[in-house]
Amino acid sequence: MTEHKGSTSLFAIFLLSLYSLFLFPYTIYRVFGGGSEETVVQPYVQGKQKKSTASRYLRKLFNKGNLVLLGLWVLWGLLLWYVQITSKDLKPFDPFEILGVEPGATTPEIKKAYRSMSLLYHPDKNPDKKAHAYFAEYITKAYQALTDEAARKNYEKYGHPDGPQALDVGVALPTWLFTKDSRLAPLMLLGLVGVGILLPLGVVSWHMLNSNRYSGPNGVMQETLSFYFHSKYSVKEAQSLVRIPETLVCAMEFITLPTPSEQSYGLEELRKLTLRNNGDLKDKPTFWKRRASVLKAHMLLLAHLDREHDNIPATLQADLRFVLTKTPLLLDEMMKIAVLPRPPAGYGWMTPALAIVEMMQCVSQALSVSNRKPLSGGGAKAGAADGLAGLLQLPHFDGDTVKKLKKKRVTTLKELQDVAPAELPETLKAAGLEDAGVEAVTTFLATLPAVHVRAECEVPGEDEIMEQDIVKCKLQLLVTRPAHNSPGFEAQAPQRGSSKAVRAFTPNNPIPHDEAWHVFLVDPAANAVLSWSKVGLVEAEAVGFSRPELAEDWEKAAAAEGADKKDGDRSRSKALATADKFISRYGNGVQRKDGGGGDKEGGAGGKDGAGGKDGEGEAEAGQVVELVFAAPKAGKHELQVVVMSDSYVGCDRTIPLRIRVVPLTRAAQEGRDAKSLAKAKEWADSDGDDSDEEAAARRQRRQRKKEAKEAREAGEAPASDAGSAAGDGDSEEEDEDEDELNSDEYDSEESGELESGSEDEAEDAAAAKGRKPALPAAGGGKEAIKPVEVSDDEDEEEEEEDE
Repeated sequence: MTEHKGSTSLFAIFLLSLYSLFLFPYTIYRVFGGGSEETVVQPYVQGKQKKSTASRYLRKLFNKGNLVLLGLWVLWGLLLWYVQITSKDLKPFDPFEILGVEPGATTPEIKKAYRSMSLLYHPDKNPDKKAHAYFAEYITKAYQALTDEAARKNYEKYGHPDGPQALDVGVALPTWLFTKDSRLAPLMLLGLVGVGILLPLGVVSWHMLNSNRYSGPNGVMQETLSFYFHSKYSVKEAQSLVRIPETLVCAMEFITLPTPSEQSYGLEELRKLTLRNNGDLKDKPTFWKRRASVLKAHMLLLAHLDREHDNIPATLQADLRFVLTKTPLLLDEMMKIAVLPRPPAGYGWMTPALAIVEMMQCVSQALSVSNRKPLSGGGAKAGAADGLAGLLQLPHFDGDTVKKLKKKRVTTLKELQDVAPAELPETLKAAGLEDAGVEAVTTFLATLPAVHVRAECEVPGEDEIMEQDIVKCKLQLLVTRPAHNSPGFEAQAPQRGSSKAVRAFTPNNPIPHDEAWHVFLVDPAANAVLSWSKVGLVEAEAVGFSRPELAEDWEKAAAAEGADKKDGDRSRSKALATADKFISRYGNGVQRKDGGGGDKEGGAGGKDGAGGKDGEGEAEAGQVVELVFAAPKAGKHELQVVVMSDSYVGCDRTIPLRIRVVPLTRAAQEGRDAKSLAKAKEWADSDGDDSDEEAAARRQRRQRKKEAKEAREAGEAPASDAGSAAGDGDSEEEDEDEDELNSDEYDSEESGELESGSEDEAEDAAAAKGRKPALPAAGGGKEAIKPVEVSDDEDEEEEEEDE
């Protein structure tokens, strides 16, 4: 029976293998995947953050993640060193290596080496037990293998001086686990099996079972989506901003939030804090009769909006971070439900969609909902409330600060931004701010983005928008900030084509997040969201930083266009005119011989087209965002393009967009179908055409073939019988003339002109219609045509090529 025993060296190799399987992928992820510090662009620099480039580089290099990675590699190196030491027992028996002699050494050299090793490891010279064992098992046997004939034969035949050895089966576990007097060995073995096998299997099983409870990229529980979609607290069609928190906190993530008894005192203090800032809740018993976990989440959210972070008990700080971490993800899911297409028109709801973004702004800047009015609340009061919210979002601002600013005739955020930089610190200090507050507000004002938008709706390939059309709304966006003019901003400016996000400046929110923009195409009259998109305007800011003059040009162009088309239809769809003009031109029998395309504006280029300057035109377009929606009912519609930031109040942009939708009639549909068929035929013909060189060579071959036929006919028939000779060749010429008429060749792919053809081809065309072409007289002024012999085989090959 084979004896099983442990092997410490094999166990070390086993551990090194498992450790390497974890360490190598993690290192690749850290080096090439990057951390969160490398995926964002910070568009602001505070005074305490103004450090040298070397210090910033060192801070990024020696961050927590890199230090952990360095420690893991040090541990891997130590384990590798241990493997190299313990793996000596696994080496095959080599007497020459043991005695330290070269292969082929003589007997005196072997005896001399043996005596030298005996002085070091013989029991009489070295009392160490390990030295005794090494001398007996290795040195003595190596000497015998090289000096004794029988031992040498065994070594040469079996690889060992003692002859065949028993099978040694080693287990990749420490040797001390297999000692008979070890009582802890079974427990240690059970622990290794449990930690190395059972625990990973249990973790994977638990993860697979719980992963079914979550849905979407945000990892929101499926029960939460069910509550948001159809329940008492679901998203409603006319839900305003003040009702959004009630739906938000009814998430399964907050319902399952534990509320241990140790938090009783902290919850009571949080209740008093909530009542102190929201006195109207005292008369709302339904607010306090909800589940304890939901009530705790709602009160923590209100305390954050009231900027009471320092007054929240320490036992609830972890729950506060959990609520603020989950809130943006839950609001994103609420947005998807609000803009979900609903019958009969297939559009989403505008009022809750805009209110959800306003809630995102409040959470980002810790702004009370009572100070933020919805965009739909028009009027002078709503405008004044929006101006108040813009000021209250600033760090270190409160109601008293705003009242003091009014004495300086500063009532809105725009007026505060217009204050001269030299006067701004004094103005803020007069409002009661200290130096730290002045610096924070100055940084905030420099970070506030300004978005510039241009919009245009079109149905590709059509002149007008018709019912049931799929309309494409093309938006061009630019983003500028006062911080773009700050010295040293070039080092951290966003680049075009970069995958990095822009980090929002949220000094009152302990959970950092990236800037995002919500782009809506809405119909206020119908409370409808026709299309929605959430984007990051990194490219728009990169263009705005490199070309700041474009923002002013866009504003001037918009003002000029509004003055010129004050009573007109601003957003009438523009045609993609290249194919349409071609069809209409040749449908009316018009043929041009100019080399251009016939469009004085340069083909299908729009009003902002760049002509031949493609690179410059692409830069001037900013970041392009396309919204696709189904055309509403026939009539004139006053739509709006709303661009809202999820991080700042007062940076939203709304532009009007008027469209005219014509009724869907049978005649109009048939006209579009005919145009589509004509385009399809044109594209099919253009795909079948050869290159210009091949087409020219083919026309030359046809011309030579015709001249050869005419020469043969002129040589075979006398001049008096020219008419009859021509009549005999009518059938062949008519076939080729029909090929010429149906060839659909063009002089220029750019102009789309039919080729004009030669005089002979014109005569052939006339002959195809029944008129006999006049052949030249035998003794005319022109040179006599020389007959050219063309074989029938070559003629057939040419016809096959033509086909």
